[in-house]
Amino acid sequence: MTLLLSLALSPALASSHREAPAISLDASADISDFYMFVSPENSDNVVLLMNVNPMSLPGGGPNFNRFDDNVMYQMHIDNEGDGEEDIVFQVQFETSYVNDAFGFPTFIYNIGSVADPANVYQRQTYTVTRIDDGVASTILATGEVAPINVGTQSGSAGYNPEGTDPGSITTANIESSGGYRFFAGPRQDGFFVDLERTFDLLNLVGNDGTANKNTLLGYNVHTIAIEVPVTTLTRDGAAPATVDQNEIIAAWSTTARRAVTVRRQNGSDNAYRGGWVQVARLGNPLVNEVVLPVEQKDIFNSSHPRDDIQFLSYVQTSLLAAYMNVVLGTTCPASYDAGLGIGGREDLLLAFLTGHPSLGLLPGGFALGGAIPGEGGKTFGAFEALRVNLAGVGFGQWPDGRFVSDDVTDVALGAVCGGLAGSGEGFAVSDGVGSEGLSYLTSFPFLGDPWAGDDHPNGGHDEL
Repeated sequence: MTLLLSLALSPALASSHREAPAISLDASADISDFYMFVSPENSDNVVLLMNVNPMSLPGGGPNFNRFDDNVMYQMHIDNEGDGEEDIVFQVQFETSYVNDAFGFPTFIYNIGSVADPANVYQRQTYTVTRIDDGVASTILATGEVAPINVGTQSGSAGYNPEGTDPGSITTANIESSGGYRFFAGPRQDGFFVDLERTFDLLNLVGNDGTANKNTLLGYNVHTIAIEVPVTTLTRDGAAPATVDQNEIIAAWSTTARRAVTVRRQNGSDNAYRGGWVQVARLGNPLVNEVVLPVEQKDIFNSSHPRDDIQFLSYVQTSLLAAYMNVVLGTTCPASYDAGLGIGGREDLLLAFLTGHPSLGLLPGGFALGGAIPGEGGKTFGAFEALRVNLAGVGFGQWPDGRFVSDDVTDVALGAVCGGLAGSGEGFAVSDGVGSEGLSYLTSFPFLGDPWAGDDHPNGGHDEL
């Protein structure tokens, strides 16, 4: 049954790698994964990671994937429970072309080792701004984006892609300011899944005698990482505690582009005008893939959590659970009464939209549609976001936050098949893919150093 269950994941296995029609054409704004967890280095801090440029080939020159100067990258925090952001971290980038050592333009990314910034022709800087309650804004930091791991001739020894400690380039590009830490640059893709078999007409595991493999192994992403003191995220500025009902925060990430793009006939000097328009959104992994049909995916990416009631029916009736039952003969439940008075899969509504009480993600005394204690008429809502128990009394892995090595596919499968509703199959299911071959750092920014252009593993079913 474990092998067969892996076949049901064609809409689910890509995390948010190219999950919706429109954003699949816009890699630099495509959010592949979003992570939030209490730092294992310092329990007084929370780490937020946002990945874009999914499935980047390490040797993708001469124009390697990068952050886009014309995209607004944002991480949103709701510390009240009403589906409105109370804190936003905005990150913007600026690209320049310089070569201090040679003083002339070149067609390649670098001349000499990328460990020396003077040898890198294309450089990027970033600015991080914090916005509180939609009004007060503070520039937290500016920094240099870490360079591409071009290859062994370009000084890849400055990265350590097979180790659990960051290489010298990563360390040099970690900025610290006011209790915060920041990093932006290429990383290993820490997600693991067999995309080749899943999308090859549900190719059965075992037909050729081989097991599932992580086809993302050897690919890179671009990561924005922020480490922030916990007390700057709680709604009362105090340390998280159940007595204060400030121990749960919810978060999601977005990207946005200007409303109008004016393209010049000379091929340069394009203009970007108008307000920012959201083009991608990600809180929990797999939601847009598992929960929503294709025609709703672009709508979800442009939507705000306050409006998530429009997607409620797709949570009440799980498309993936129904598919598994019909094709594989599983007995994933069609409904479960959690006492919410809504009907359908109320266990999934708790898991995806409010925070499940058995996972420590629903503050005591909070009820759907009820008043939020101490918040003057605001009501506790159902909305899709990644939640974490800051007091450390929750589940300890996704969906209680998300750490870089969490096996989210197995957990999501179990939940969809009724694990939170007491189903016997539930959390016994697995897609058969693990994190073998990946390296996760034991320190900030936690995702492994990027693979080198000419020295990286092949995650597919054929050897390089």
